[in-house]
Amino acid sequence: MSGRRWYQFIFLLLLGAVCAQNAYAIPVGGVQEDQYIGTFDIAGGIATVESTVYSYESGEYVYSYEISNESSIGISFFSVGIIPGSDAYDCSYEGSDVVNPAYWSAAGSPVQSVDGLFIDTIDNDGVNSAVLWFKSSHSPTLGSGSLFGTKSGTGYTATGDVLAPSTVPEPATILLLGIGGAVITLTRRK
Repeated sequence: MSGRRWYQFIFLLLLGAVCAQNAYAIPVGGVQEDQYIGTFDIAGGIATVESTVYSYESGEYVYSYEISNESSIGISFFSVGIIPGSDAYDCSYEGSDVVNPAYWSAAGSPVQSVDGLFIDTIDNDGVNSAVLWFKSSHSPTLGSGSLFGTKSGTGYTATGDVLAPSTVPEPATILLLGIGGAVITLTRRK
């Protein structure tokens, strides 16, 4: 490769990395564990959040969310409440020809929520949000989600149910804890 072509190749490689920085597909190989469509009443209109959870052999779960809006409010913010004691990490999104977030990340230490602020508003024009997702080591339960939007300079908030990580241990974890407890009890009796 000539010197100039080498630099062009490096430039294109870096440009591709920057463009793909935050948009990753949901990891393959998961089994759909649960799905829930939450309805949010926002200023007399309806917005829905479709939450889907996938489980993986590694013990991880992927939580995904897609927002559609049938209200007159332009939705610009979405948040999933994280139940204390559970976790959320590796936040990302996927989609094209949709409304993408400017950011979608876990907030707090320990994590209290996963929040997304959108580049454009999600309007009543048939264009949904990107599919937002994060990973957790905790199984799903119904949790709390929040939407925020504006119309004519007035802010509106709506809350509703979405799937979120629970604090209940998995059956395998309970089994291991039970075996450990039995071993401790037996060694104490001897």
